[in-house]
Amino acid sequence: MKKSWVLTAILIFMLTATAFANNNIVATYFVVNCNESITLREYPSFQAREIAQIPLGQAVGFIEEAENGFYKINYDGLIGYALAEYLSPDNQSFRGATVVNCKQSITLRENPSTSSYELAQIPLGARVKYLGVETNSFYKVEYRGMVGFVLKTYLQLD
Repeated sequence: MKKSWVLTAILIFMLTATAFANNNIVATYFVVNCNESITLREYPSFQAREIAQIPLGQAVGFIEEAENGFYKINYDGLIGYALAEYLSPDNQSFRGATVVNCKQSITLRENPSTSSYELAQIPLGARVKYLGVETNSFYKVEYRGMVGFVLKTYLQLD
């Protein structure tokens, strides 16, 4: 009888410890380095189920580092995992811009010149990361991992 009681107590303790795993927020981080949002996942893997989308600039509660380049975070009471490269304790590490003043898209160029090689087309309304360089009426930006230049006229800085 005593043996089954002890085993039951151990089982209850283990279940309770799992249920109250570390979910304590230790810092505030911000979503950075993306165009619109990042994915909050059930566990630290690209294959994990999506819990929510977290918008660019949103504050989240950092809980701890996880495996596979993920952080465990709290977003509006939802506990999950997001890629560390998109989270920063410094909200100033990201200054974004939105594509404006065009019909469909603007050109991302290799150098600050309209005759420079075209890297990509950036659609109207898209978000880019402003890299803080102004040259010859161009801004240096990052769009989907590509770094290049766009005419200032077509960007509205945050």
